[in-house]
Parts: sequence; structure tokens; C-alpha cells
Amino acid sequence: MANPNGARNLAHLVYALQAAAFLTGGLTLFIGIIVSYVKRDVARGTWIDSHFRWQIETFWWNLLGVIIGTGTTFLLGLGYIVLLLVALWLIYRIAKGWLRLFAEESL
Repeated sequence: MANPNGARNLAHLVYALQAAAFLTGGLTLFIGIIVSYVKRDVARGTWIDSHFRWQIETFWWNLLGVIIGTGTTFLLGLGYIVLLLVALWLIYRIAKGWLRLFAEESL
């Protein structure tokens, strides 16, 4: 069985990296996804595995939203609205996941 304390600490690290993305222009999102994929096996068989899945899904959907938002920026400013919605969605995903992790609940 995986070490739940080590897995929990790694999940906290990834949420922190995701939150720091707002200060780093998204750079730490890429670091977080690497940590999630490389260290996900540490959480296998525990409730924390759902957090790694949540973080990975958050990254990929966020990336898709940023690509769409950036690609549509020149269409009457529509892209700016998309990017704002993507940022708000990212905040929601980080907050929901991190709060559940602190409560020791799966997602």
C-alpha cells in the first residue's frame, strides 16, 4: 500500500503549484502536472489518488480553455471573456480540491 502521508504532501504541493500559476504566468501549472504524473503511483490504492486525477484533469481542461481563449482573443474580445472564465474555473477547481484534501476526503 502507498504511503498516505507522502501522497497527501505531494497533493498539497501540486495544489500550491497550481495556485502559484497566477503569479508565474502558468509556469508552475506545468511543474505541477509533471509532479502529478511522476508521483501518482505513490497515491495508488488511497483516497488521495482521486486528487491526483482531479489535478491532472484540471491541467488539461485548463490548457484547452487557454488555447481556445487565446485563439479567439481577436474575435471582438471574446477570448478575454473565455480567459476570464477559465481563470475563475481554475480557482474553483483548486479551492474545491484543496479543501477536500484538507478534510481528508476524496473527490
